Amino acid sequence: MFNLFNKRIFKILFFIALTVVFILAIVQNDHVSLDYEYADKIKHMSAFFMLSLLLNRASSSLKSRIRNMLALLLFGIFIEVVQLYFPHRESSVADVVADFAGIVLFQVTYSILKFIKFKIKEL
Repeated sequence: MFNLFNKRIFKILFFIALTVVFILAIVQNDHVSLDYEYADKIKHMSAFFMLSLLLNRASSSLKSRIRNMLALLLFGIFIEVVQLYFPHRESSVADVVADFAGIVLFQVTYSILKFIKFKIKEL
């Protein structure tokens, strides 16, 4: 029951974060200003890393992880399509690539940590 409770919390947190990411993607002013090259791409990677983490904690199987990766990538594409209709926003394939990089970075990090945990248990 405790595990189910945790999954529900992570589902709620995921949908809150998803909403915040979408709103930040369409508002006129960029509220998180970083003054260095590729800062925008780092923001994309960070947002999708966080979304991946929350969605991964809300589900557990490998099949779910693959489905989640695809769903988040489609969400990133959706954001870029929506931005085409906002004159104060720019749409870019590079942003989708950065979103995907954040998703993959989380999955790789998660897999490495899970492998380390498995190896420690063997000792």
